[in-house]
Amino acid sequence: MKRWTTFFTVFLMTLILTGCVLPSSTPPAGESVKPTLSDVEMQTQIALMLTTMPTATPEQATQPTATLPPVVTASEPQPSPVPTETPLPQVPTATPLPPTPTEVPTQAAPTATATPAGPTPTTGPTPTVSPDDPRNRLGNPSDTDPMNDETAWNWPTGYSEFTSIEFRNGQMLFKGLQTKLGWRLANPRGEAFSNLYLEMMVKTESCTGNNQFGMIVRVPVLKDANQGYLFGVRCDGKYSLRKWDGTLGEKGTLTRLKDWTSSNAINTEANATNRLGLMMLGKRLIMYVNGTLLGEVSDDAFPNGYFGVYTASGSSSEPFTIAVEEMSYWLNPNP
Repeated sequence: MKRWTTFFTVFLMTLILTGCVLPSSTPPAGESVKPTLSDVEMQTQIALMLTTMPTATPEQATQPTATLPPVVTASEPQPSPVPTETPLPQVPTATPLPPTPTEVPTQAAPTATATPAGPTPTTGPTPTVSPDDPRNRLGNPSDTDPMNDETAWNWPTGYSEFTSIEFRNGQMLFKGLQTKLGWRLANPRGEAFSNLYLEMMVKTESCTGNNQFGMIVRVPVLKDANQGYLFGVRCDGKYSLRKWDGTLGEKGTLTRLKDWTSSNAINTEANATNRLGLMMLGKRLIMYVNGTLLGEVSDDAFPNGYFGVYTASGSSSEPFTIAVEEMSYWLNPNP
């Protein structure tokens, strides 16, 4: 449309200008030339012709508006409601009929005969107790921390570079803040331990991949805590036993006495509870998970020391928290 309007305007101006005789800059000698139209008349004619021309209506370029995708708000999954027991419908009872008159017997009533008892109902199978479980054969523990607060076994609370500890609702919430191993030590008696069986009950709400937790034992120096054995499990269902010596090498040395090994005894589902146990008798280190014997290694680098808990996150961007519900130990146990 704009092209045709421009063309028409140029064509009209050409007709007007060719119809007008403009004075030349140098008229011929002896002759005066006057324009057919004066300047004012010419301007008037052009203005009239231009006002009668149709005005092109500019097309408004409408840019397409981008349609944004609908915003989806992520909501936390709600726990499934616990199914409640549905009451059974009441069975209508029969209305008793009026008694029918009968003759009173003149002879003695017969002696009631005992009805033989029916078959004895059978019960479900009794859970099998593992004969390897030290908790079932060692009797009462020498001491137990129910994790009501930090005072029972003198746990250090608060935050550090690698871990944090707080006590809440009968649990010790122990959080690993880095992918590096971090631990905290208890001090139940104010002295080191030698031969004992140590257990810890741990619950994990969300446990995946390489997140790991366990116990550190036979730490020679309580305040230094740069040596000891680490027995623990990973959330992928594996366990290991390692020896840490922070005095060796530039950054310390971690030796795997038992490399990461899979075991069906480890519970890996969400909200799982696992009971870890380590029996220490001289240089013998015997490992248990949930009462199941996993194996034994021999090492005499650290004959005695203090104990505690350790953890490490499998992700550098997300801390990993365990809930320690109980710890117990038995002094001088029999293997």
